Amino acid sequence: MRQILTEILYLIASEYECEVALIYNKLNENDLQLIATSPLDSATISLEFPNNFEDKKITYDLITTFIAQNNFNIVFECKLTDTFSITLISAKKHQVEESELLRKYEKLLVTTLNEKSFESQKFEKHLSRTISFLDVIIFSSTPDGKNYFFITDAIEKVIGISKDDVINHPIKVIKMINPDDYIKVREFILSIRKGIASTIEYRIVNNSSDELYLRHSAYPIYENDVLTRIDGIIFDITKEKTNQILLQKSEERLRTLFETADDLIFVLDFKGNFVSVNSNGALSLEYLPDELIGNHFLNFISDEDKTGVVKSFQQILKSDRIVSFNVTFVSKYGKSIVFEINARSTFNNEKVEGMLGIGRDITERILEQEKTKELNNKFIEANRLIAIERDRAKQKISVLEELNRLKNEFVSNISHELRTPLASIIGFSETIDSDHEMPESMKIEFNQIILNEAKRLSKLINDVLDISKIEAGKITLHKVEFDVILLLKNVVNRLVPKAEAKDVVLSFEIPSEEVLLHLDKERIEQVFENLINNAIKFTPEGGRVAVFAQGFYKEFEVIISDTGIGIPQKDLPFIFQKFYRVSRPGSEIPGTGLGLALVKQIIDLHKGLITVQSEEEKGTTFIIKLPKIM
Repeated sequence: MRQILTEILYLIASEYECEVALIYNKLNENDLQLIATSPLDSATISLEFPNNFEDKKITYDLITTFIAQNNFNIVFECKLTDTFSITLISAKKHQVEESELLRKYEKLLVTTLNEKSFESQKFEKHLSRTISFLDVIIFSSTPDGKNYFFITDAIEKVIGISKDDVINHPIKVIKMINPDDYIKVREFILSIRKGIASTIEYRIVNNSSDELYLRHSAYPIYENDVLTRIDGIIFDITKEKTNQILLQKSEERLRTLFETADDLIFVLDFKGNFVSVNSNGALSLEYLPDELIGNHFLNFISDEDKTGVVKSFQQILKSDRIVSFNVTFVSKYGKSIVFEINARSTFNNEKVEGMLGIGRDITERILEQEKTKELNNKFIEANRLIAIERDRAKQKISVLEELNRLKNEFVSNISHELRTPLASIIGFSETIDSDHEMPESMKIEFNQIILNEAKRLSKLINDVLDISKIEAGKITLHKVEFDVILLLKNVVNRLVPKAEAKDVVLSFEIPSEEVLLHLDKERIEQVFENLINNAIKFTPEGGRVAVFAQGFYKEFEVIISDTGIGIPQKDLPFIFQKFYRVSRPGSEIPGTGLGLALVKQIIDLHKGLITVQSEEEKGTTFIIKLPKIM
């Protein structure tokens, strides 16, 4: 306040070319005296007005007008208490007249100043209160941005640093900008300094490590064609941007769903013409989307169903509920496809503007149940084969604790596997030995059982020995040139009776021409037999086991797929480990956990590759790749 009054008084004294002296009491800063002198005699008058008055121009105009009209010389005395006074000294002789005149101007001055002061305070208070409620940063700075004339307190609430910190250390704000936005912020600053009003959106990381989005508008201010300052406003648009990003993601998911859905999804206009249709839906009718758009829905419907479709459309247009109906489409190449359509009206300003529909191909439902089951199994196989192409190999994981557990299980399993055939051999042998009157046919039957159990026991021992030899590097491969197609056919034909006995369909699709490999024929036959035998063993009644084979330039590939009980995902990394068996509480299937380990090691010895793809309750697929003769 004292500074403002001092400026006013200096302006008046300077205007009248008076000698000026500024006096204030050092013990009391609120005492201030400004003296302007002249050689003329003087008289005095005092004026008072509120000390919070800040409008220099009105004060200056009123007082200088008063002085000019009355030929006063001036001495100003100012005391800063609740009010301040200005003393004017006149050279006029008629004191009474002068006093009356002075009182008139005094009243005019005080009234004008009070009214102006009140309006100014009211406006400033209202503006200050309004700004304090806004989470908006308003600022004014020098053109180079190094100094601020003012900045609102909202900066601390928005970006987490104080107003004083920004004014004293403006570089702190620059350091908070996301590095990816530096270039465009720099271009924005250069544009402002060239005098171009600009707006930019950029990101910062505040003191709480939160990423914020800001919208920054700046306006160059010129005085006498010189850029004197930059005024600006900064909005926190984080919520707006977050909602915008979420909306974009939602639209992308909806668009992805629309384009990847297997169903027919379409939009019709009020006349029944296609406005939009998804790619997969159009392809299901053997059309491209552009071939459907603009054409009437009925153009693709069988003649027998057109009347029913028209009635369904009338029902849809009369209500806002979903209406379901079946319709037979005629594809581009004359194929009849039955769809179940669920559709409803779309509205614009409460007026029907068209129709949104989703159609599902239900042609397969009309077929016989047995045919449906067969197609479903083929569909599962096809999906699995596609998945195989996406992921051809799995990384092997070995954990010491798991290996110890598997070894313990092996001891238990191998004991059981040895005990079972031995018990049969001993039991039937004792029966034959003790019963001398046993019919010859029964003896033959018992001897056959003993022989089979002995072979089973021998195979188990040989598997254990083979794995030990392979791991010790002592096994020798006896490689010969042979036709793998013939070998594969023999193995499949040998296992067909076993599959039929379990009511499992065993099929194979392999090339008719021979494919020669230079490998250990006996070991490769052992691999195929183990895998196909496992597929039959783990496939329930009514299931399928399929064997596919095809030759490539440098390798021969065999795929053995079943619709059995499958392997849990958590067990897949371990199935080629020795002694590993999938835990199936309540439905344990006999086995030692050696078969797949042996298969894997034989394939590795031949520099081949074996991978597996499986889903629980859907089945398992093994892929074997063997090197060809080059």
